[in-house]
Amino acid sequence: MKKIVISSLLATSLVYATNGDNMIGVGAQSRAMGGVGIGMPMGTDSAYSNPAWVSESKGYHLSFGATAFMPTVHAKVGPVPGKGTKSKADLSIVPSISVTHNISDNLSYGVGMFGVSGMGVDYRNEPQQKGLANMRTALQYMRFIPSISYKMDDLRLGLGLTLAYGALSMSAVTPDQQGNYAQRGGGLSEDFGFGAQIGIGYRIAKEFTIGAFYQSQVNTEYEDVFDFTTNGQYDDLKLSQPAEAGIGIGYQSSCGCYTLGIDYRRIMWSDADGYDVFGWDDQDVIAIGGSYKVNSGLTLRAGYNYATSPLHNKTFKAANVGGAPFQAPQIAYFNTLGFPAYSDSHFTAGLSYDISKNAGLDIAYVYAPEVTEKSTTMAPDGQGGFMQIPIEASNEQNSITVAVTYKF
Repeated sequence: MKKIVISSLLATSLVYATNGDNMIGVGAQSRAMGGVGIGMPMGTDSAYSNPAWVSESKGYHLSFGATAFMPTVHAKVGPVPGKGTKSKADLSIVPSISVTHNISDNLSYGVGMFGVSGMGVDYRNEPQQKGLANMRTALQYMRFIPSISYKMDDLRLGLGLTLAYGALSMSAVTPDQQGNYAQRGGGLSEDFGFGAQIGIGYRIAKEFTIGAFYQSQVNTEYEDVFDFTTNGQYDDLKLSQPAEAGIGIGYQSSCGCYTLGIDYRRIMWSDADGYDVFGWDDQDVIAIGGSYKVNSGLTLRAGYNYATSPLHNKTFKAANVGGAPFQAPQIAYFNTLGFPAYSDSHFTAGLSYDISKNAGLDIAYVYAPEVTEKSTTMAPDGQGGFMQIPIEASNEQNSITVAVTYKF
C-alpha cells in the first residue's frame, strides 16, 4: 500500500487534463473555436498553433491574455458513497503574451510566451484513512516560442524554436518499509527544455486554406522532487512534453462574414518520458470551430473539441518510477485517482469585440462535462494475502480566457 499512496501523489500533481494534460488551445480566439489553428490563421497565437500563419498578420499585433482554469476533481478508494473527496485546488491562472510583425512583404516573425498547463491537487487535512496522504501538488509549464514565417505566393512556411520552463512540487505523508510516516516532498523542482516546431500553410483559393504542423518532444527532468523509494533520499522524475503532429483546413466566406476550421492532431504520449512509464496511449484530437461577424465590431465564435482519454479502458503494466518498482495495480491507482486525464468532449464559445480602431477584446469559455473512470487496485487484507479495492475519480472543467489585442 505504501507504493500505491506514493504513486497517487505523483499523479495528482498533474490533474489539469484537457487533451490529456494539454490545453485545447492557448489563445482566446482558438479556444472559443474548439482549439483550431493548424489549417487557418489564428492571429498572434499562430506562433504556437502553426508558425506558418504568422505571415498573415499585417503590421504589429500584440496580445495579452490569461485563462482561469477551474476543474472539479473528486477521488475515492473503496466503497465510499457519493463522489468521494473533492480537491481543494480548483483554480489556476494560465497566462499568455504574443506579438507578430512583418519584416517585409514575404517575411514575418512572431514571439510568444504561453502557459500550456498549470494546476495541482490539494488533499491536505483529509483523514488518513481516505488514503489521500495529505497530498498537495502543483505543476506549471510554459513555452517561450520565437518563430519566423516566409510567404511565397499562396504558400507559407514557418519555423519556431521552443524554450520550455517547468516547475513541479509534490508533498505527502507516506510510510516507509517499517511503517514510519514522514513527509516525502522535496519542494519545488524546476527545469528547462528545448524543442522545435515546423508548419506549412497553403491558400487553395481565396476562401480555402490548408495547413500541417509538427512539434517535437521537449525533454524535462525534475531533480530531487520526491522520495519515491522512501529511503530518505529525494529522487528525480523525467516528465517530457510529447511530440505532436496535425493537419487542418479552413474556410472564410468571400464576404468575410463566416469562418470555419477543422483540425486533426495526434499527441504521442506513448513515446514521451514519464507518460510511457505510466502506460498512456497516443491521442487523436478532432477540433471544429466557426465564427460569425455580426457587424464591423462584433464577432461571435463557437466550437467543439473531442479526444478520447489516453487512459480510457487501459490494462496497465508494471514499471519503474524514480527508482521504485510499481506493480500494475499501483500504476492503475496512479492513473485513476491521481491523474484523472479523462476529459473527452469540450464545448466552446466566445466573442471578439473591437474596443477601438487599434484595440480588441477576445473572450472564450470552455466547458468539459464530467467524466468518471473506475478501476481496481490491490492492498493487504491483514491475513497475509491481498484484496481488490475499487477506485474511482471524476473530472469536470470550466475555463474562461480573456485577451486584449493591440494593432499598430
